[in-house]
Amino acid sequence: MDDPARGALVVIDMQNDFCAPGGWTDASGLDYKACREAIPGVRRAVEAARGYGMWVIWVFWHNRPDLRNLGAPTLYSFKHDPGQKGIGEELEHGPVLTERSWGARMVDELAEMMHEDDVLVEKVRMSGFYGTHLDQVLRTQGISTLFLAGVNIDQCVSTTMEDAYFRDYNAVLLSDACATSSPSYCKDAVIFNARQCWGFVTDTAKFAAAQPFERGES
Repeated sequence: MDDPARGALVVIDMQNDFCAPGGWTDASGLDYKACREAIPGVRRAVEAARGYGMWVIWVFWHNRPDLRNLGAPTLYSFKHDPGQKGIGEELEHGPVLTERSWGARMVDELAEMMHEDDVLVEKVRMSGFYGTHLDQVLRTQGISTLFLAGVNIDQCVSTTMEDAYFRDYNAVLLSDACATSSPSYCKDAVIFNARQCWGFVTDTAKFAAAQPFERGES
């Protein structure tokens, strides 16, 4: 990418419910600490993006308290059995992934890096493009290259990357700024497909050093 003004860093779902103790991932018996492994890489990516004068876009799950924005398939994907808490249900710190709730907030380590002129995108499905203003914002600003970071790499990050590819953006996965509570082979599969199908893969060191990225990188 020759012109940083045509690029944007897109940070996906680095929220308490995914990345903090007592959040939805933790309460579901999944490994929230694995999601936290993305935090240092995201911090490096944000610092580099700001150095380039690049837009930083924060994508959140923000659901209505009455859940009218969600259909049965999405609700089921967050509650596979009766003993599991689903979207909108109460945990110790409040309802899961609900707008204005503790769980929907950015984790503290990244909230302190947010600027008032950053772009905030509230989503209600896995992809950051589905039903949001993300595509409109990018196109009106002439942005053509997206650097993607966040969690979970095999769910919301990968679907956002696929949708970026479908919309003819240059999509670049920052592999060390992504994580998942899923088994490791899930991340491996996403990185493979990111290289083979959806765009490019690089890491935050090369991103910060403005080094070229190739399809064959890992």
